[in-house]
Amino acid sequence: MKKNFKTLARRLLAMSCAIVFCSTGIAAQADDVSNLEQQTTNLQNQLDKLNNELNSLSSEITTIASQIDEANAEIEKAELDLAAAKLNEEMQYTAMKKRIKFMYETGNPSFLAMICQSKNMADFLNRTEFVRNITEYDRQMLSDLKEIRADIEDKEASLKEEQANLLSMQETLKSKSDELNTKISSTSGELQASAEALANAKAAQNISSEGSNKPAPPDNISTDDLVLFAAILQCEAGTSNYDALLAVATVIMNRVESSSYPNTIYGVVYQRGQFSPTWNGSLSRVLAKGPASLCYQTAQDALNGSRLSSVRNCYYFNATWTGHQGTVVGGNVFW
Repeated sequence: MKKNFKTLARRLLAMSCAIVFCSTGIAAQADDVSNLEQQTTNLQNQLDKLNNELNSLSSEITTIASQIDEANAEIEKAELDLAAAKLNEEMQYTAMKKRIKFMYETGNPSFLAMICQSKNMADFLNRTEFVRNITEYDRQMLSDLKEIRADIEDKEASLKEEQANLLSMQETLKSKSDELNTKISSTSGELQASAEALANAKAAQNISSEGSNKPAPPDNISTDDLVLFAAILQCEAGTSNYDALLAVATVIMNRVESSSYPNTIYGVVYQRGQFSPTWNGSLSRVLAKGPASLCYQTAQDALNGSRLSSVRNCYYFNATWTGHQGTVVGGNVFW
């Protein structure tokens, strides 16, 4: 009696440990899924932020490039204006020298002699005013030309300084753009890895939650069946949402296991009037390129017995835009 009691106690203890172990394992898997979902969301937000920053930088680079073009045009114009001012100054100076030379060559008296030959005070004042006007005109003209040239030189120097600053800003922005592109590439890789890890964790969680009650994998599944299965999943649920893919896979496997439908993947997929990709060409296109990795994984998981619990008893689905009532997973509604 005591021996039987001890044996029973040991069995109960073993069962309790197994239950605790399984519960702990499922809880750990749930934590993994939750952590991976949070990580994937954070990475997606980070990637969106980086892309927004890159768009803003690209806009700034375009603006700076336009300003550089304008500065180059203004510098070119200033250089031409400076050349014109120098030429004008030289021409005025040459004209003045020619005028003085002409006066001496034609025998005209010098300005001083002209003044000294005045007939009276009024004539003296007139001659003095005439000489003063000529010399003042020449002096003022040369002064004005030098001032114009100095202004143009200052403007040219200022424009070249602005051009140098703009070029420096452009290089800085391009450097930041290259850095952002590197970060975007790295974050995209991390996001893809996180999404794949999340899909794997969800698959493992589904398998663990179903336990020993999950259906046994069908016998004699060929490579062709697996490829066809993965391709129809991609046609109906895309390539990135594991739950959406598994939901479609659950419906297909429910039909395979039901006496009301063909008992093979091929038979269910090609049953008349059931899956539109078999007649609209999309299935052929996917088969020609090969299904995505996640679709292969989901198909294999479903063949191994994995099912999405929310559609476990469903045999039909349609696109959500049809408005049919049922359980929505991804872009389809199931019933």
